[in-house]
Amino acid sequence: MLSRLRGKLKPYRDTIELERPSPGLYRLRVAPGSVDLLRFEELRAQTATAVAQGERRRAVGLLRAAESLWRGDPLAEFPGTWASSTRARLVEDLRRVREQRIRLELDTGRHSDLIGELQELVAENPLAQRLVASLMLALYRCGRHVEALDLYRTTHRRLNEEQGMEPSAELRDLHQRILEQDRELLAAPTPAAGIPVDATLTSAPRTNLPRDTQDFTGRASELSLLLTGPGPVTGSGAAAGRQEKRALPVTVIQGMPGVGKTSLAVHVAYRLGPGYPDGQVFLDLRGFSGQQPYDPAEALAVLLQTCGAPNLPDSLDGRAGAWREWTARRRLLLVLDNARDTAQVEPLLPGSPNCRAIVTSRNDLRLDGAESLRLDVLSAAEAAELFTRVVGAARLPGDASTLADVVAACGCHPLALQVLAGRFRHRDSWDLPHLLDRLSQAVDPLDELDPSVSSAFRLSYEELSARAQDMLRALALAPGPDLTPPAVLALVGAAPGRPPAEPRRCIDELQDCNLLDEPVLDRYRLHELTRAFGLQTGLRTDEPAARQAAFERLAAHHLTAAHRATRLAHPHHRLLPLPPDLVSPYAPEFADVDEASVWLSVERGNLLATAARAATDSPTTAALFPHVLAPSLERWGAREPAAALYDAALAVLRARGDTAPLARTLVDHAARLATENPEEALRSAREALAEFRQDGDQTGCADALFQVARAHITAGDGESTLRVLTEALGLYAKDGDRHGEAQCLNVQGLALKYAGRHREAVETAHATLALRREIGDLYGAARAYNNLGELQCDEGDYVAARAYYEQSQALMRRYGERRDLAILATNLGIVHHATGNTTEALASFHQALQSHRAAGDALGEVHALTSLGNTYADSGRRSEAVLHFGMAARLAATIGNAYERQRALIGMGDVQRRSGKLTDARATYELGHRIANEAGIPLGRAHALEGLAQVALAAGNVGDMRRCAERALALYRALEADSAADRVARLLREQGMTGS
Repeated sequence: MLSRLRGKLKPYRDTIELERPSPGLYRLRVAPGSVDLLRFEELRAQTATAVAQGERRRAVGLLRAAESLWRGDPLAEFPGTWASSTRARLVEDLRRVREQRIRLELDTGRHSDLIGELQELVAENPLAQRLVASLMLALYRCGRHVEALDLYRTTHRRLNEEQGMEPSAELRDLHQRILEQDRELLAAPTPAAGIPVDATLTSAPRTNLPRDTQDFTGRASELSLLLTGPGPVTGSGAAAGRQEKRALPVTVIQGMPGVGKTSLAVHVAYRLGPGYPDGQVFLDLRGFSGQQPYDPAEALAVLLQTCGAPNLPDSLDGRAGAWREWTARRRLLLVLDNARDTAQVEPLLPGSPNCRAIVTSRNDLRLDGAESLRLDVLSAAEAAELFTRVVGAARLPGDASTLADVVAACGCHPLALQVLAGRFRHRDSWDLPHLLDRLSQAVDPLDELDPSVSSAFRLSYEELSARAQDMLRALALAPGPDLTPPAVLALVGAAPGRPPAEPRRCIDELQDCNLLDEPVLDRYRLHELTRAFGLQTGLRTDEPAARQAAFERLAAHHLTAAHRATRLAHPHHRLLPLPPDLVSPYAPEFADVDEASVWLSVERGNLLATAARAATDSPTTAALFPHVLAPSLERWGAREPAAALYDAALAVLRARGDTAPLARTLVDHAARLATENPEEALRSAREALAEFRQDGDQTGCADALFQVARAHITAGDGESTLRVLTEALGLYAKDGDRHGEAQCLNVQGLALKYAGRHREAVETAHATLALRREIGDLYGAARAYNNLGELQCDEGDYVAARAYYEQSQALMRRYGERRDLAILATNLGIVHHATGNTTEALASFHQALQSHRAAGDALGEVHALTSLGNTYADSGRRSEAVLHFGMAARLAATIGNAYERQRALIGMGDVQRRSGKLTDARATYELGHRIANEAGIPLGRAHALEGLAQVALAAGNVGDMRRCAERALALYRALEADSAADRVARLLREQGMTGS
């Protein structure tokens, strides 16, 4: 590429030289007279001198020479924000040169020659008041007074209708003088030589702001802060205001590349413009633009020339003094864009408190007395609005969810969103789902964006020290949402045990460049596009072995810390020891249970992301992550991530033949699946049981048997549950494992309840509570209280049930999880329903349903749906009741829970019967009876038979009614379900029958 470039430059070797100041860095040195832009600026400077010396005709010639250098739109072949803003600045410079030349020519009496040109310019810019004033003056001097006045009226009307504003004081004054036939307007002024240019030519405001962003969106809080800040002192209170405000108001807008700093500054400058009548001046300092940054002396030269200063002092101090002197007598708004550092900015700041400065930078500038505004990415709502404004609402189908996913894939980054939206707008065949697929399937998100996005980050990256560049690439390897200092040390491979002075300096450097964020103390975060750039750069820069080693260190850090935290927070989880080579020297130790629990909760996102990446990049740690995190995965309700982690771990362990870790992970897997997929849980538990028996591990056998029992109870198989629990209890008692015994008793009580053995279920629940208290297991005690509440509810003692539920709730708020509180919400809702508080009941059930769905708890969701069905049925809202019973029955069938499916069917049959749909009701009751019979649920059989008796009675079939009722009565009495037995006996008596 360099050889081709040299070939292209060969014809210009007399004026262009290619230098190499350092390895990897090339620079073009060009003779100033060979660059149109530099020649243009030189001619403007010479013009100022000519005007100051009274040489107006020479000044006109210089300006015409400057205009002749223009050849179409500058940088038209370059896309991107930088090219757009630079192009806008250069076009503005041309406009100002043309206006200055026209004013000079008017002053030399060439008004008749200028009318055609002025009419063309005004037609292009009908609201450009300076041009309108020049055209009015030229027409007036040519004797065309009526046309001059008509032009003013047209301009006045358009300003009022289109902008809601009045003409400037200058234009109104000219209009009045024309109305008065002021003869002084007919004579051109002839200033004496030596009068400064700003005494004659700079009375009008100097404004060279780039075009405001058409699609500017959001930033409400930032705009409020910037627009309500200090303004210039005006009016009668000026003296007092000057006493209070002695320093120049300066605001530094800082943020990561492409976050919208320039757009915000320009937008604010236009809003603040009326408060600064002497001008709004914009200067790109080129701090990060690919061009040589302005040094302060060059920047001051541009500022002084922009404001029409006649002479440029040679020294930096001289120019700074001239700039302060010029601004001291004016109210000026100065926007210094793309600043590199404090040293570049400080000499450019006016001294007057009646001026104002807004500075933008990617770096953290520490200017004395300045307010700092850190600009972050857009909110999700603002990002969606920006995308919609660029694309146009007509292109979007109203799919808010897909649009939210698209903007999230861009990290709500303004530059990325504008680039992506612009690309989407010009692809008529694309729709949002297609765009989302492209983003989600891209190996590198930057591949789907314009190269300008990557270039924006590269400019900042190249300014970093070598160590900071290394750190950025290393941090990009972390898949989680943020990083702690130990995780950073692990990634960069810092020497353990040594003070992290060098890493800390690199972190500070990345933060100063706004490439690394610290939203809370000692938690560091990379934006997704920064991460993508770091990964992209690392692929080109670093050896694969080095990248792999860095991730292995991070994975070992998270695994070791999680192992230590789980050992404290979940002491009953049988943790296998970590292999010595996986124990990380960077992992923290924890002082107590609370610290360990908090760490697990806070690090959830990082642990899940690292474990998921390990499934493909680090099989050794992937094999252990789900076992170490098992209790947390169950409490977090991380259904899909957990499934992927277990699949990866079990595949590695089976391939290696590691029987002990395999069996233990299978137990954990069965525990996770017990309430949502009992069939798969049973397979895992039985496989684990076989491994433990082969190894002679009695404790492992007890744990596997307990998970077999849990799978049976979820499937509604009470008899198998009780049989397996007896064996597990024996093994736990032999081993002295009181916690294992308590777990078995808890499930045993539930199995007894399903079997209709109410008195035994109550006794077992009390025994469970006593044992939980004895061993200090307050979470287990909370579950025991809940079970006692359910048993009292079944007996109709709602006062006692509520008391138990509230005791459980008090403990669960301290020791439980969201799912546990959702179960209690359902149970308390049942009490509300039974005691006539329908509104409270429905609110509790809906709250519980939402929580269970969010956690992926299918069994809890079934409970909530069935409870909603019962409440709607008793409220007369039968169609809603059937809907919820049907959803509950289908979901229960999906997870293989016969008990809950049968309960939902009985509820549905009751509603159908009360609605007079006897045929549907009979079919539903018969299905419920068959399921209860096959699954061994005697209480369910009794409920189904009672429903069939009621259907037979409504159909006038007395024989079937008596046969079904007597069978139901016998079952209720055998199960000691006294209230239900009394209900059926009363039905028989009402028909003149007695139960046999």
